[in-house]
Amino acid sequence: MGKPKTDLAPRIREKTLELLMEKEPEEISTRDIAKACGATTTCIYYYYKDKETLYNEVKIECVAKMDSYIYEQVVKKAKKYAKSGGNFDSLYEIRAGLEAFRDWAFSNPRIALLVMGRLKADIQADSEKMKKYYKSTDFAKATLEKAVKEGLIHSKDTLLDANLCIAALWGAIESVLLNRTIPKYWTQQGRIIFTDKMIDLLLASLTRKN
Repeated sequence: MGKPKTDLAPRIREKTLELLMEKEPEEISTRDIAKACGATTTCIYYYYKDKETLYNEVKIECVAKMDSYIYEQVVKKAKKYAKSGGNFDSLYEIRAGLEAFRDWAFSNPRIALLVMGRLKADIQADSEKMKKYYKSTDFAKATLEKAVKEGLIHSKDTLLDANLCIAALWGAIESVLLNRTIPKYWTQQGRIIFTDKMIDLLLASLTRKN
């Protein structure tokens, strides 16, 4: 096949995400994607060797937006504290990062469920792509390392603890999104109370000496 006259890759990813907002990944065919893009299946295969490769690229774009949101929110809170004369230490930075992840997930529930569960990471991806998947984890690890140096938390393995914090908080978030808690925590206020408690427990675990 000759090279298309225009770069359809961004449109393919955009339309694929739109389909994923309505259907599960396995329910979508390459023909469905092609129809949504106004293209042929052959054209889709020109840009992506298979559907899983396309899904991985969609996931990476969603993760990048999540990462940007988390970082921007942490910086925003740091600046706000600086203006008020407060001490935005590493422990508060950890909380701010976890809260930002929670807020992003509740603002983008379907995308969060796709990114954190339905769209799998490419386990055979090269190191550069893996960095894109786990940028927020690296950010969390670096923040934990600062907190350890400042004597604010105790961690023998900051990478492990960063992953555990994200996984545990996601478990609480997912429970709310899928209504696996009691109805009291399905409301906007209830879900914040529920997940704030998990964040408190995680911080308490980090600050407790083993």
